[in-house]
Amino acid sequence: MESGVRLLNLETVFLGVSLLDRFLSQGFFQNKRNLQLLGIACLTLATRIEENQPYNCVMQMTFRIGSDVYSRCEVVAMEWLVQEVLNFQCFLPTTYNFLCSENIKAKYARFYLKAARADQETEDKAKYLAVLSLTDPELLCYWPSTVAAGLVILAALASNQDSSCQFIMETHLRTKNDDLPECIKSLDWLVQYA
Repeated sequence: MESGVRLLNLETVFLGVSLLDRFLSQGFFQNKRNLQLLGIACLTLATRIEENQPYNCVMQMTFRIGSDVYSRCEVVAMEWLVQEVLNFQCFLPTTYNFLCSENIKAKYARFYLKAARADQETEDKAKYLAVLSLTDPELLCYWPSTVAAGLVILAALASNQDSSCQFIMETHLRTKNDDLPECIKSLDWLVQYA
């Protein structure tokens, strides 16, 4: 970004990745320029949804990724395309919402951390692992609630709170998702960071 990088809230980052994934699940772009523009648009759209009012609009005239430059008009046009492809349903719960969002819109906020009766150490580990999990595209095939449950289980095990794992599994089974064991296996690479 031309004016320097402003750190985004984690809710915004997770929503941006969710928008990108949901858009790409409907199709794809064949050139790098459109894909980069899509990534920028998903983050700016997530910023409009999640961030405080002063950052709720695209104020930059240009966006840069390496030597590539995109105009504000291109970004806004791509935002509209994203919204149309997603039928204007841009806000769905993300893994972060199930873990630790304090956002009022997130009715599932802290769902699994509450179920685990997690202490601050476990909560911090789960948040850290959640951010690392964004680098693994394989995890995008699981529901955000399943990934959140798996992350809290890993964090609880790393914090020697094994008894919490049973509460999480019982809570998750109520959601009728039976792929939690598979998801935990996919998250196994994160154990080294816990």
